[in-house]
Amino acid sequence: MKKLTNLKTKSNLQESRLKENLELLDHIRTDAVNDIESLTEDFQHMTLVAESIQRNYRALLAENHLLKGTILSIIDECGCLEGNRCDRCWKILKILGIANPEEKPDAARKYRSLLSQLRNLE
Repeated sequence: MKKLTNLKTKSNLQESRLKENLELLDHIRTDAVNDIESLTEDFQHMTLVAESIQRNYRALLAENHLLKGTILSIIDECGCLEGNRCDRCWKILKILGIANPEEKPDAARKYRSLLSQLRNLE
């Protein structure tokens, strides 16, 4: 009789451990699903933020383009000639970053310069 009782106890102990492991695995899986849902919500929020930043940046670029066009039209309407600009027009051109109007600005160099300045701010 003692041997039967011992066998049942060991069997019940193994069974209860297996059930506990199954319950623990179900709990872990439920937590994982909840974490994935939370991450999905975070990614959706980050996507909305990125889209908003993109819209704002496009609007800013459009405004900058309009402003630059307006300023360049002021220079074009000035009485000075293209090869012989007045001091006011030269100051405006220098502010716009065009030291020599005949020379095209090097966009890659400007981009690298801006990036290095931004990195130095960090």
